[in-house]
Amino acid sequence: MRIPMRFQLAALAASLSLATALSGCSSSGTSNAIGVDAGSSSASSSSSSSSASVPTPDLLQSSLLSASDLGPDFTAQPGDTSTPTDSSGPSGCSALTDLMNQAPSASPNPAQGPDAQVILEGGQTGPFVGEFLTGRPQSVLDRNYPAVVSALHGCRQLDFPTGTTEVPFQLSDFDMGIAGASAKHLSGSVQGVPVNGYLAVDRLGPTVAMVYLYLEIAGDSPQTAKTYFDQAVAKVQTTLQHAASAASV
Repeated sequence: MRIPMRFQLAALAASLSLATALSGCSSSGTSNAIGVDAGSSSASSSSSSSSASVPTPDLLQSSLLSASDLGPDFTAQPGDTSTPTDSSGPSGCSALTDLMNQAPSASPNPAQGPDAQVILEGGQTGPFVGEFLTGRPQSVLDRNYPAVVSALHGCRQLDFPTGTTEVPFQLSDFDMGIAGASAKHLSGSVQGVPVNGYLAVDRLGPTVAMVYLYLEIAGDSPQTAKTYFDQAVAKVQTTLQHAASAASV
């Protein structure tokens, strides 16, 4: 039986990009809603220079994983499949879904910084890898990234709409093996077939944050999920470091 996972993943990935939450529309509206102090920030960001520049759209796009990075079995989904076919958002975990479901009109001025994303699939049953990058001024991420982390930590179930049905995922804590990253294991089913995945957020610099998603049908490969996450983090950091070095010459 073939599962329409392309559409399932498209809806899930688009919701989990958290672009509005990471870029932040209102520091008080986002942070206070879940009890996070607006002045809090990660250790890495607080020790970074406040003058760090926001990456250009091209630089952020080139920092994403490509199909060739993961192997010959992978292909990139066309960009238009990243839009969910259902207009409703995820439910089941209010602190996190409130961030996901913020109205587009609440989003900040796009001039603040770019977003980039890619969805890579390794066949009809996966694995599927989604990577979503947000580039924003350090002050914006300082205010809003802690809210995303706090909401993810407290989440135990997320239900994602796909057409006329919902796919429920149970969430449990997971260690991606990289200091500073926050992650969950996702466990659900589609038409009775188990679907497992991993969701992680990480701040990769003062002006860049990442959301990572790994999904697999009828299997569960935590080490593979970690390996691809490591590759994603390394590529972003290496690309940004090379760009910074070139700019300083």
